[in-house]
Amino acid sequence: MSATTQAQQAERFRALHTGPGLLVLPNAWDAISARLIEEAGFPAIATSSAGVAWALGYADGERISRGEMLAVVRRIVQGVRVPVTADVEA
Repeated sequence: MSATTQAQQAERFRALHTGPGLLVLPNAWDAISARLIEEAGFPAIATSSAGVAWALGYADGERISRGEMLAVVRRIVQGVRVPVTADVEA
C-alpha cells in the first residue's frame, strides 16, 4: 500500500469515528473473513489478535510471533478496500 493510499485510508477511518452513527467494527482473523465483512457492507474492519492466533493454532496471549501477525494483517489489508485497524498484541 502506498503512503498516499495509507493516508487516505487513515482519513476515511478517522471520519468514520466522527460520523453521526455508531461505528461497528467486526473482527477479521484472515483475508477471507475480512472479505466477507466488507461484502456485508461494513465500512471498516478490525482485527482480533486472539482470532488471528486461534486461526493459526496458537493460544491467545502473545503466543503468535510479530512476523506471523503482521503477515496476516498485510493479507487482510491487501484483500479489502475498506480501512483496517489492527490489534497486533506486541
